[in-house]
Amino acid sequence: MKEVVIKNISIGDELLIGQVVNTNAAWLGEHLSDAGFHLDSALTIGDSEQSILDALNACMDADLVLVTGGLGPTADDITKPTVCKFFDTELAFCQEAYDNIVALFNRRGFQMSERNRGQAMLPKACQYIPNTYGTASCMWLEKQGTVFAFMPGVPFEMKGIFIEELLPRIKQRFQALPYEKRVVMTTGIGESFLADKIKDWEEALPDYLSLAYLPQYGMVRLRLSGRHEDAYMLHATLDEQVGKLSLLIPEYIFAMQDQTIERTVFDLLMERGKTFASAESCTGGNIAHVVTLIPGSSEVFKGTAVTYATPMKTKVLGVPAATIEQYGVVSQQVVEGMAKGVRDLMEADFGVATTGVAGPGGGSEENPVGTVWIGVASARGVVSKRFNFGKDRENVINRATVTAYEMLRQQILISQAS
Repeated sequence: MKEVVIKNISIGDELLIGQVVNTNAAWLGEHLSDAGFHLDSALTIGDSEQSILDALNACMDADLVLVTGGLGPTADDITKPTVCKFFDTELAFCQEAYDNIVALFNRRGFQMSERNRGQAMLPKACQYIPNTYGTASCMWLEKQGTVFAFMPGVPFEMKGIFIEELLPRIKQRFQALPYEKRVVMTTGIGESFLADKIKDWEEALPDYLSLAYLPQYGMVRLRLSGRHEDAYMLHATLDEQVGKLSLLIPEYIFAMQDQTIERTVFDLLMERGKTFASAESCTGGNIAHVVTLIPGSSEVFKGTAVTYATPMKTKVLGVPAATIEQYGVVSQQVVEGMAKGVRDLMEADFGVATTGVAGPGGGSEENPVGTVWIGVASARGVVSKRFNFGKDRENVINRATVTAYEMLRQQILISQAS
């Protein structure tokens, strides 16, 4: 079966100057893959007629071209006139598009302008595809066997149109190879060290499977995916290979699906009916922030004490001032006192604490920038460990957060086994 060649063009000066981050291409790539298709390439261009014409011509070797952007009501939105030039057609009034725009304005209680009426002018040669999320219509055109689908660049509009309107048309027009993926989440090991550990396994994978290393703060996501005409064989092979992988690196795997470390900890605590609280200095409340993004987190998370100022570690958490004076605020003794203090204060089963030097200034010879102590207190006592997460402040905060959750996960598992 011949694989369908799909390309993406994102139009907008704002994308090139960094004013707006182009998330559309990544989103389309992910959802095409889930549907069994593959995004061959993605191109970002500015709002100029020549750039658009050159990009459209460059994609004539594709089966399908997905274009986003440049369909708004303002003067810089020149995609439709350029489309007419490329397809040798002209703009014409589309009553269906106009009725959709009127209905949208009526629902929102806004007055419609002549400029918005102009959005109902579409290339005569196009097949109109409605946009129930905004005023810019989606357009489907064909040239010499290549299908072009033009969508608005506003992400929530593009996503709605793609899922509800375009993807069913794409599936009807093109045949996809069965696609499936597995995701294994790891932490506590860098990408290169992980690659060395699983090198032999990776090299022995069937040629229709591919492995991607997707590193982020303190974690590496392993995505094993493949396409094959035999969907049953693909499914079974993926299961077999993931099983082999899990035996190679069990100490580094925290989830056998694509989910965050805090979600994994949340699930463990829910299963066991346990709770935790956090005492945060250098992470500034980030441990609390990420878990409270999860619906129902109040069932497992008691609260946080962001004791950023040194005296608050004594006043709120009960860490003796003498301990801080003797060992320093970034020390094993202080972080363990913070972890025990917040566990008692919040009446939680586990207390997690961080103290460190997030940078870029404030380091010393003893505790250079990036030094973080993390402690976890439980009924079994308290464990702590010293780390250095580098010099970038955001990186330090995020890696410390991930590592704190991994240490908490380990203590939950140990407490359950004991």
